[in-house]
Amino acid sequence: MTSPKKNDQPAVERHSVEPYRIGMLGDLPGPCNESMRAGLSLAFEEYVAKGIGDRPIELVEREYVGHPWRQGHPNIEAYVDLVENEHVLGVAGPMTTDNCLSLLPQLDRYRVPSIGIAGTQRYVGDYAFLTPNGGMADEPAVVAAWLVEQGYQRIAFIREAPSQIGQEYAHYLHYEADEHGFEIVMEQAITPIAGEAEIIPALEKLRALDADCLVYFGFGALSGQLTSSLARIGWDPPRIMGTAFVGASFSSERIAMYDGWIGLDQFHEQNAVHQHLHTLYEKKYGKRKEFSDSVFTCGYDIGRAYALAIARMRIATGEALRDGLETVTRLPAATGAPGTVVSFSPRDHRGFKGADYLIIRESKNGRNSLVGSAPVAI
Repeated sequence: MTSPKKNDQPAVERHSVEPYRIGMLGDLPGPCNESMRAGLSLAFEEYVAKGIGDRPIELVEREYVGHPWRQGHPNIEAYVDLVENEHVLGVAGPMTTDNCLSLLPQLDRYRVPSIGIAGTQRYVGDYAFLTPNGGMADEPAVVAAWLVEQGYQRIAFIREAPSQIGQEYAHYLHYEADEHGFEIVMEQAITPIAGEAEIIPALEKLRALDADCLVYFGFGALSGQLTSSLARIGWDPPRIMGTAFVGASFSSERIAMYDGWIGLDQFHEQNAVHQHLHTLYEKKYGKRKEFSDSVFTCGYDIGRAYALAIARMRIATGEALRDGLETVTRLPAATGAPGTVVSFSPRDHRGFKGADYLIIRESKNGRNSLVGSAPVAI
C-alpha cells in the first residue's frame, strides 16, 4: 500500500448552496403586486448577472388583502409565515401605511428587516426601512407649492377617515396652509370604502363654498368614485390629489378613472435609471412594458438596495442584512426625477433623497402626462 504524501490534503467536502431568500408582502393584489414583483425580480437577476454576490436571490411572495378592507391580522400572519417557515432574510413591503404600521412590533420581535413603500412618518424602527411611494409630510408641501404657483387661495379639502393616512395628510396640509397663507375653506372626511351616496353630498357642500381648487389626500380607494361623482353633479373644479394618483399608471381604463386630475407620482420618463429598468424588462419579456408606474420603479430600487446589502453582509442573518442596508448610500434611483438617490444610514431609514422624488403629472384625454416638478423657492 502506498502511503500518502505529507503534502496531500483531504478533499474539501462540497455542499449544495442555497439561495438567499427575500420575501414580498403583496398587500395590494392586482397591478400593484404585479409591478412590485417585476421590479424586484429584475433587480435580483441583474445582481446575479453583474456578479455582485455569490449566489442567486430567491423571491418568496405572500399575497393577501389587508387594510382598509380587512383587519391587520393577514398582514402579520404573512410576515410571520415568511420569517418562520420560509426563513427569509428580509422582506419587501408592505405597500400601504396601515399595513406597515401594523407590522412594526413584529419587526423588532423577529429582527428581520422590511423595506416598505408607505408614506407615513411613523414607520420608524431598527428594522423598518422605506423607499416611500409618496410621503404624507412631503406631499402636502409639494401640493402647497403648486397651489401657490397657480394663485389658488381658497381650498376645498377631502381626506379619508377614520384613517391614519387621512389624518396624517391633513396634519401637514394645515401646516402648509399656515405657512403659505391659503385658506382651507372646508374639510370633508370620507371613509375610504365610501360610495357615491356618501361622496356626492360631501362634494355638494364643497361646491357651495366657491373654492378655487379641490384637494384630495388619501389612500386612493376613492379616486374613481370622486371622478364619477364630480361628473354626475356637473362640477369641474381645478383639482389635485397626492400619490393616490399612482393608480392612474396601470392601464388606459385607470387613466380614464382619473380624468381631469393633477396628481403626484414618481415615475419620470427622463430618468436614465427608469429608462434602464424598462430596457431590462424588454430584454426579459421581449416587449416594452406598456405602462410605466412608480410601484415598478420602487420594486427595482428596493431589490437593488437589498442586493447590495446582501453582498455586504458579514453573516447571513436578518440583523446582518439590516447592517448592510445601512451602508447603502447614493444609489441612483429609478424612482423620481433625474438625480433622485437611495441613501440609508443607522439613524436614517427613509431612502429617497432629492427635492424631486415626487413629481406632478396629469390625466387628461386618455393620457397620463408629465407636468413637472413643484417649485423650490423662498
